[in-house]
Amino acid sequence: MKVLIVHAHHEPNSFCSALSQHAKAELEKNGHTVIFSDLYALKFDPVSDRRNFTTTKDSNYLKQQQEEMNATANNGFAPDLESEIQKLEQCDAVLFSFPLWWFGMPAILKGWCDRVLAMGRVYGGAKLYENGIGQSKKRAMIIMTTGGGPGAYDGWGMNPAMQNLLQPIQHGVFWFNGILPLEPFIAWSPARISAEEREQFLSQLTVRINSLLEEQPIKLPPLADFPNFGSDSKSRYQVVISRKSPVDEKYKSLIPAESQVMKELKREGLLLDFDMSDSDDPEWRAFLKMRASDDGELKKQLDRLPLAPYLHFDITKIKPVPAL
Repeated sequence: MKVLIVHAHHEPNSFCSALSQHAKAELEKNGHTVIFSDLYALKFDPVSDRRNFTTTKDSNYLKQQQEEMNATANNGFAPDLESEIQKLEQCDAVLFSFPLWWFGMPAILKGWCDRVLAMGRVYGGAKLYENGIGQSKKRAMIIMTTGGGPGAYDGWGMNPAMQNLLQPIQHGVFWFNGILPLEPFIAWSPARISAEEREQFLSQLTVRINSLLEEQPIKLPPLADFPNFGSDSKSRYQVVISRKSPVDEKYKSLIPAESQVMKELKREGLLLDFDMSDSDDPEWRAFLKMRASDDGELKKQLDRLPLAPYLHFDITKIKPVPAL
């Protein structure tokens, strides 16, 4: 397997850089070929303008997509850009390694995306989503460090939920181009933890790297589910769950398996959102937002829950509403 690591941290001695080098070493130890694009070491220019091209379609008005398509047709990408595009084309997997800055990628990595993901050459026309350059075969993983801890990004903290922050990459960069996103690897707040805890992150990364080919990717909806880029052809449902009977020991023993199935439903793109009241609340409720073709498919997915015999499902089909 050929793996492209796109690394974006200016300090070689940072923990973020240590993670990327650790991933490289593990991949090579397992017999994989690693292409390492250290963007700062390459002095990669993130500014997208006419420097992207050695050809010109319209010298009076710079329309980037038009110039990208012209460069695709006429072998007209600048050498530094052509090199990175070829790396992406040739790899089987891509890893983005970066620190979270201002709730997103560092500018140099965003600039890499702006310049390398060129219309015509990388995407465009029929080359989108499942039909994109990845062809639903290439896979991708984020390796990221943060300043704050997980509690700041769990959806209850002051910061936006990490899942929302990473959507522009997971969905907008990876899956938009047909590259299957894996769960991100996040080293939380490495500057504020002990050396032993940093070693634990390196050990955890070893496990993820060793399972890079076997890990089940996050399943995002295919373009085929959205005719003419319109609304989802599948339905959305709000499911309110209550208990049929009090909690007993059998119920408690099934909770770990229940949590695992919920994670699978989320990874498969069937469970879109989940909340619940305190487990000891006598009026306990759980609230699921789910995606399914019809009522029958939805009920089939709910029956996968180990606790289903203990639960009552109140199902409401919902529809899109105008943005507020």
